[in-house]
Amino acid sequence: MESIAGPRQAIDLDPLSCTSPLQLVSEALRYFRLHFRDPIEIPDLARVLGTSVSCLDLSFERIRGVTTLRALQEHRLNKLFVTLTDQPRQGLGRAIRACGLGQTAGVLTLFEQEFGIDMTLFLLTCRRAADDRLFRLQHPEAAALVLPI
Repeated sequence: MESIAGPRQAIDLDPLSCTSPLQLVSEALRYFRLHFRDPIEIPDLARVLGTSVSCLDLSFERIRGVTTLRALQEHRLNKLFVTLTDQPRQGLGRAIRACGLGQTAGVLTLFEQEFGIDMTLFLLTCRRAADDRLFRLQHPEAAALVLPI
């Protein structure tokens, strides 16, 4: 049994095989969640999970319809989306690095393809929404600002 050592915790895994693609994908996604900020090399991930790269890719293709690398990118892009939505003024470069995308070429293009919105427009929208939330929190009659249904 091998341990996946993470900055916050460790997971013990039994070696997985291609006969259990759902379990393999589930464990890989768990690894992504624990290590999304860290560099993740697919061959290293396969080794830690006790399988081969081809088995890992085959499992992701069968279960999710994408390669392992694409699933990792999607996971990190989703983290970026949430990070920027929650804290739109933190700086784009910082957010990209915090989500493990710092070395990914074309992050902005990948983001636009994934979510269908230009990063500049997305950040503007997120900042306006954050400003609106802050305004409502500080308003003496916050309930009056909400339109009745």
